[in-house]
Amino acid sequence: CPPAGAMVLCLSPTWASRVPSETSPGAWSLLLSRGVSFKVGGHSALETFVPPRRANYVTGTFAPGDPEGGWVGELARDLDCPTGGSVPLAHRLQDTLVARWVLAARANLPVPPTLAFVLGARGDLPAQPAAPGVRLVRLQDPQGQQSLVEEE
Repeated sequence: CPPAGAMVLCLSPTWASRVPSETSPGAWSLLLSRGVSFKVGGHSALETFVPPRRANYVTGTFAPGDPEGGWVGELARDLDCPTGGSVPLAHRLQDTLVARWVLAARANLPVPPTLAFVLGARGDLPAQPAAPGVRLVRLQDPQGQQSLVEEE
């Protein structure tokens, strides 16, 4: 195995496998059988690990529905090591309205003035989202709402 702290890039889901964790019941360990390793001095090499190397931190492209990187989210689900993201987190961060509401309401950070019209109920936002700088107008039916939109 490369020395502790070395970084390994996994370019294919066939290079990794999930096995039940020996330390965390209900979680999984990620084992790498192959990867591009990066070492001090900028040296890199494609390596095969026998036995497979256990991942101690996982990050990647967690974009939901991404055909190129969608496998990363599945491999990183419920691991026994820290991860740099998740599919649900990526989904929330890609939604500008949710991201602004969380930053304003939960983190008390300033956000650009936001007026959002939302059709129907959204489970990812509270019923009365009070957040500085974010105004949410719920529309029950897109038909006949012109006056409400103009008023806002």
